[in-house]
Amino acid sequence: MFDTILAAIDGSARDEHLLDTVAYLARTSGANVYVAHADESMMVYDAVVDLADDALARKLVCVAVERLRETGVVADGSVLPTLYGDVPQLLADRARAVGADLIALGPRHHGRLGALAGSVSSDVSRLSVVSVLLVQ
Repeated sequence: MFDTILAAIDGSARDEHLLDTVAYLARTSGANVYVAHADESMMVYDAVVDLADDALARKLVCVAVERLRETGVVADGSVLPTLYGDVPQLLADRARAVGADLIALGPRHHGRLGALAGSVSSDVSRLSVVSVLLVQ
């Protein structure tokens, strides 16, 4: 069914359910999993401002990869630096780069304007050439 699943985590409470779902799909189809977390920065005048703690981002990915491996899934992952707003394209590009045939992610909006500007998940589904699974 699937060979490689890209699991996009964001550090929210939904990550646990997302990882459980991805682990199940990977075990039943023999897929590998690539865990990705976007470490967002923002341009403020002529400076780049990090919006998240880099050490926390690395820990999120390490914990997710270890959790998947403990269930018998072959998993790897990384933190992907990006500018705020570029996450959908980043995930679509990374899925292509790792040969993913499924992107799994949770519903996420960019802050208070997310409903107006569009969500990461809807933009990923528009940009991706592979299937996208939205895990609530």
